[in-house]
Amino acid sequence: MASTRNWSDLAGLLLRILLTAIFLIAAGMKFAAVPFEVSGFARFGYPVWFMYVIGAAQLFGAVLFWVRGGTACGAFLLAVIMAGAVASHLGAGDPVPMMLPALVLLLVLVAIAYRRRDELVTPVLRIAAQRG
Repeated sequence: MASTRNWSDLAGLLLRILLTAIFLIAAGMKFAAVPFEVSGFARFGYPVWFMYVIGAAQLFGAVLFWVRGGTACGAFLLAVIMAGAVASHLGAGDPVPMMLPALVLLLVLVAIAYRRRDELVTPVLRIAAQRG
């Protein structure tokens, strides 16, 4: 049983490392105003300032993966961003292969947030208990 837990913990750690790298790179590309990012946001009809907001949110979400009790919040935040990315691709009429990376990330992030849902629910229950 302990062996299974160790593999699960290791897989979770490696997944957080991979996702952190992906979103740090994505945020860096937005902050650097890489032409690909600028043109993508323009094509979706978003102003340039929104690109920086999304980059900051991606950076924040990646950092939350490493804050004790913050993994679920980070995954949820990044899942919302990826849902917006998928919706933007759909709205622009892009073919499925263009939205596939965002869709896969969305599914992975939702799975992480669900698996760690106690991190989201416990603080809410604690606040509710204090109030009443």
